[in-house]
Amino acid sequence: MKDRLRALFHTALRELDVGAAIARHVQRDGQVLTVAGERIDLAAVRRVFVLAIGKAARPMAQALLPLLHGSEVRGLLVPPRELDDGTPLPPLELCAGGHPVPDLGSLHAAERALVLLGNAGEPDLVLFLISGGGSALFERPLSQTVPLADVQALHRLLVACGADILAINVVRKHFSSVKGGRLALRAAAAQQITLLISDVPAAHPDAVASGPSLPDAGSQKELDTVLERHDLRRRLPSSLQTLLRAGHVGPLPRPGDRAFARSRWTTVLDNDTALAALRRAALAAGFAAEVVAAPDSATAAELADTLLAALRAARTRTQGQPTCVLAGGELSVPLPPQPGRGGRNQQFVLAVARRIASQPIAVLSAGTDGRDGSAPAAGAVADGATVARAEALGLDVATAEARCNAHPLFSALDDLVLAPAGNNVRDLRILVHS
Repeated sequence: MKDRLRALFHTALRELDVGAAIARHVQRDGQVLTVAGERIDLAAVRRVFVLAIGKAARPMAQALLPLLHGSEVRGLLVPPRELDDGTPLPPLELCAGGHPVPDLGSLHAAERALVLLGNAGEPDLVLFLISGGGSALFERPLSQTVPLADVQALHRLLVACGADILAINVVRKHFSSVKGGRLALRAAAAQQITLLISDVPAAHPDAVASGPSLPDAGSQKELDTVLERHDLRRRLPSSLQTLLRAGHVGPLPRPGDRAFARSRWTTVLDNDTALAALRRAALAAGFAAEVVAAPDSATAAELADTLLAALRAARTRTQGQPTCVLAGGELSVPLPPQPGRGGRNQQFVLAVARRIASQPIAVLSAGTDGRDGSAPAAGAVADGATVARAEALGLDVATAEARCNAHPLFSALDDLVLAPAGNNVRDLRILVHS
């Protein structure tokens, strides 16, 4: 059954082809480029600026650039350094950044983008290709008094505090000069179109990569709420606390701002796309399949209980037919003081494994970006024999869960799930009752 779950996951991944998604949303007929329904006469465009930022930056740019032949194109390619092969993609300038924590490359990419877009005017077209991971890959602090070490400390603090991705990106936006629509301000006179591959809830496109080119849907009050709820204010690096006290962390550009007068955006792939593909694969494989909503605020243990209850209820309705429940999104995983190695998907699978011992249930949870937290794996699989197999090897399942140290355990059991990088539409989870 674990092998069947792996097969379902990889079948769904194949349907998330970035090039095909771009082709569905961008077409060219002669000198007319149609992007997300917007018809653009390239003959009337002076220059096309392309900024591809995020884990899917390279495949998005590779799919788009051939459609711009004959135009003067300038731009940047900002992929994750550790996952990119560094091959040039002219005419774009390659500026790889750090992930999950910004590095000097992340700062350099943002500086180059600001210089580049400073030259964009009314006759120009700016195409933003934005995907998950861009928050770390592309960064410039709100003030030059903030050192890189403090930017990195902020990102680490946010990832470990237990906040969901929307709350995390609220904070990231307010302390950055290129997030929350501030990058779009740099090219306010030009026509702008943003294509998104979303790793956030579908209703919040401005949270993808912390929304560099989209108006912010939140408010200053929302920032205060997140800081208080997660006890972050006193733990912020000192330079950021200084900005707060001085009132320099002001409002972000909102819908209706001049920067967005000629701006459009659309999502080309997201978690709903992935769940639909996964459900088709499960039905084709003979399972009764149901999609279950899963809030990002749930912990691994809470979601394990929720989805197992949904699975048992679905199994009752299907009267013995092999049944699966599917869920997407992300998890909230507050980290202990000295966490081990792993990620939210492996943590979830471990929580389920402890609850299904000796039962005819199997589970898979994996990230569509091929990376689960600090571990070189997308996630893991488990079944009713997992706990017994681990104990037979002398592995303490409860301790691994408490320390967020699931990766060594699943590695020893050969139950890791591997997947290619180059995309990110959040996580996928499958629970099956045979």
